[in-house]
Amino acid sequence: MLRRNWKGDARHGIASQFLAFFEPDDARVERVRGLGLTWRNTIHQARKRFRQRQPSGAEVVTYSNVWGLPLFADLDGASRRIGVLHGPWPDQTDHVRSVRGCLDGVIGISSQQMELAARLLPELTAERIAFLPVPAGRDRGEIRQPQLGGRPFVVGYSGRVQRHQKRAERFPELVDALNRAGFAYRFEVLGDGPLLPGLRHRFSGNPRVVFHGRQHGEQYWQVLQTWDAMIFASDFEGVPISLMEGLSVGVIPVFPRIGSGADGHVKQVDARLLYPPGDLATAVRVLQSLTRLSKDEVTTLRRRCGEIARPHLGECDLAAMSACVHRIRDLPRISCTVFPRRPFYRSDHCPFGLLRRIYPKGLWQGNSRLLPVPLQLPA
Repeated sequence: MLRRNWKGDARHGIASQFLAFFEPDDARVERVRGLGLTWRNTIHQARKRFRQRQPSGAEVVTYSNVWGLPLFADLDGASRRIGVLHGPWPDQTDHVRSVRGCLDGVIGISSQQMELAARLLPELTAERIAFLPVPAGRDRGEIRQPQLGGRPFVVGYSGRVQRHQKRAERFPELVDALNRAGFAYRFEVLGDGPLLPGLRHRFSGNPRVVFHGRQHGEQYWQVLQTWDAMIFASDFEGVPISLMEGLSVGVIPVFPRIGSGADGHVKQVDARLLYPPGDLATAVRVLQSLTRLSKDEVTTLRRRCGEIARPHLGECDLAAMSACVHRIRDLPRISCTVFPRRPFYRSDHCPFGLLRRIYPKGLWQGNSRLLPVPLQLPA
């Protein structure tokens, strides 16, 4: 999504610059800078680098998933601040609550994220909370899948191949359940991540499992358009971009019922496509039921997928982002302008890699820590 902003913001009246916390400081990309942070660095070091490299004169600063906002708000020099909520994550409620008073607006990718902002940040009125449609990545939808029958049913996964959030370590269990179901299938993985080498080894020599790695451009779409269904094994999600991409080309989603923004989209296709989280046996039964549908029933499902994706085609996300940024810029400022001096936190001097394990709350401590009230003794 950030790459889309980088390419298209200017067409929508935004002169954008980007600062990536954990990217190299020499990004060699126009309008992109990095803090060059790694797991070895500390919050104290990050604040020093932010002060040195934050683009000067920023009129509006947006924080992706509000990450870094408690650490850098007193240094960003912004006239307005916007938090972009891409989706839920563990302890999101506490984290969003921790940035109260620091924002002038919020953009959420789903009604759940917008409602969360309204509940936890009551200073934000309705005009300061906007919807950001997840882009399908295409200007128009296109359904090309061949008819079922006489060939394997193709099930795909598109996304990061990792344990955190995506739970890709569940794929062997999924394949075992597909084997027990006894129908002709092919399982394809489109993406890269830390679990990919182990999964490649686990399924080496298995012609029913295909790994495409990471693909770009037309190569990506050529793979996606051969899938009959796509499956997600996540514990938490917002609205995955890959879901919207699949819907736009008629791929039928099978998704865990995790209360995410994606649940509603999948339910519009067919509520039976939602399965209990972690219950891959049930997910495979849903997939198997799709193989028994008539030609007309499959066509109906694919058309529903395309209809759901239609509002997400083209540059819908860039237009929505631009409208929100300009509106917030024109509204009175309500975010903090003066911050107290940052208290001494031991966690500010702990490497990120260790801090995430022993005290993740330290990543969300701002400058306004509640101090103990001195004991008042009677005269």
